[in-house]
Amino acid sequence: MRVMRNRISYLFMFLLFLSGVSCSGSSQTSTDSTLNNGVAVDSDTVGNNVEPPDGDLALVVDVIDGDTIDVVINGEEYRVRYVGVDTPEREEPFYKEAAAANRDLVGGKEVVLVKDISDTDQYGRLLRYIYLPDSTFVNAELIANGFARTITFPPDVANADYFAELQSEARQAQRGFWALNEIQAMPVGCNTCAANRHNCSDFETQSSAQACYEFCLGETGEDIHKLDGGGDGVVCESLP
Repeated sequence: MRVMRNRISYLFMFLLFLSGVSCSGSSQTSTDSTLNNGVAVDSDTVGNNVEPPDGDLALVVDVIDGDTIDVVINGEEYRVRYVGVDTPEREEPFYKEAAAANRDLVGGKEVVLVKDISDTDQYGRLLRYIYLPDSTFVNAELIANGFARTITFPPDVANADYFAELQSEARQAQRGFWALNEIQAMPVGCNTCAANRHNCSDFETQSSAQACYEFCLGETGEDIHKLDGGGDGVVCESLP
């Protein structure tokens, strides 16, 4: 009888042990499958739902061209100029394509407007980076696909290096207008000779600025970018 009681006791303790292991495993599983407020998270999707930076939510009501839109914010309409990008003007090749690309990205959609340093330009247009609610960075998309060139106007330079990298990649891959023969012929760092679009801060070295100046001088017969401030034929002399 004593042996029987011992066996029953051992069996009871073994069942208690198994019950404890089961509860511990259940608790661990519950902890691993929740994030904040008890909301279940699928580990395969963590990090994919990146939100855009904080900014003003706006509705795009008109696309003017490749880098300018009209938006409504809280019932007020504003014109917005994209920071750090410059798309072809009406007289330049790829104007229609760039405008169409911008329209495809933002036309009729809600966007998030993010300021760098300056609020407006000399024409009263808001200066902003543009994001879609899914975090698509519109300014960057236009450059990366060869619909826009980089353009730098301090102090709004937060993304200048990033944009320059995207432009270099787009140019090497001959995306968008970089596939055009007249664009390919330009020196590296020189994006157009059709209008005054460059200043010395757009170039890393004096030699690259000089190459752009001389190329455009040959194409247009003038210092289209006004780089030769001294009038001696040597431009951007403060650059290394």
